[in-house]
Amino acid sequence: MHALSEMEVSMNNKKIFQIFVLTAVLLAMFATTTSASAAGCGTSVTVVSGDTLRKIADRCGTTVSAIQRANPEIGSGNLIYPGQVLLLPGTILGSDGGYLIYIVARGDTVKGLAARFGSTVDLIVAHNPDIKNVNLIYEGQRLTIYVTTPGGNLPPTTPPPSSGQVYYVQKGDTLRNIASRFSTTVEDILKVNSQIANPNLIYVGQAITIPAGVSTYIVQKGDTLRIIAGKFGTTVENLLSLNPNIKNPNLIYVGQVLNVR
Repeated sequence: MHALSEMEVSMNNKKIFQIFVLTAVLLAMFATTTSASAAGCGTSVTVVSGDTLRKIADRCGTTVSAIQRANPEIGSGNLIYPGQVLLLPGTILGSDGGYLIYIVARGDTVKGLAARFGSTVDLIVAHNPDIKNVNLIYEGQRLTIYVTTPGGNLPPTTPPPSSGQVYYVQKGDTLRNIASRFSTTVEDILKVNSQIANPNLIYVGQAITIPAGVSTYIVQKGDTLRIIAGKFGTTVENLLSLNPNIKNPNLIYVGQVLNVR
C-alpha cells in the first residue's frame, strides 16, 4: 500500500464536503416540505375517504390527542367519516358577549394568550377550571378567553346549556337550517341556549342544545341501530325506513343525525 498523495487527500476531503452539503440541502428541503404541508391545513380539515386521525395529524403537523381534544364529539375514539370537518389547534372558534373560544396550539402559554387577546392570566384561569397548573396547557385544549372590560369588572360567565341533545355546529350551519334539520324552531333553540346572544352568530364547533322532544336523534359513542331502536321503543327496520340514507345498518357514526319518529 502506498501513502495517499496530498492531491488525493484533498480530493477525498472535497468529496466528503460535497456529500455533507448535499445531505444538508436534502434535509432542509424535507423540513420545508413538511412545514408547508402542515401550514396548508389551516384551521380545519375535511375528512376524505381513507383518512385516519393519525394520517391527518401527521399531515397537519399535530397529534391525534390534540385533534381529539379540539373536537370533543370524537371523544377518545378514532371514528371519523368522510365529509366531517375537524378543527385544528390554533383555531379561534368565534366571539360573542366579550369572549372567544380558542383551541390551544403548540407553544402557546396562558401568559402569551392573555397578551395576544387583551385578557389577563387570572381571567383566563378563572374561566377555565380545567387549568390546574397555569404553566401547563395542552395542544388542542379549548379555552374560553374573556377580554378585559373597562373598570376591571369580570364579564358574566356564560351559563352552561340546559339538558337535551348536544349538536356541534358544522361549517355552513345557521340556526335556521339546524332548526329545520331537527324539526324545531329557531325560537325554541334560543330558549335552551341562553349563551347565544346573537342568533346570526354561531361558529364551527360550538355546542348547541337541541330542545327535548324533537323527532331526531344524534348518534352517540357506542350506539348501534339496535340500541337506538330500544331507546325509542321502535325497530331497526323502522329506523331504516325513516333514514334511507343509511346503506349499511351496521355502519353509523358519532354525530350522525337520525330520524326516529
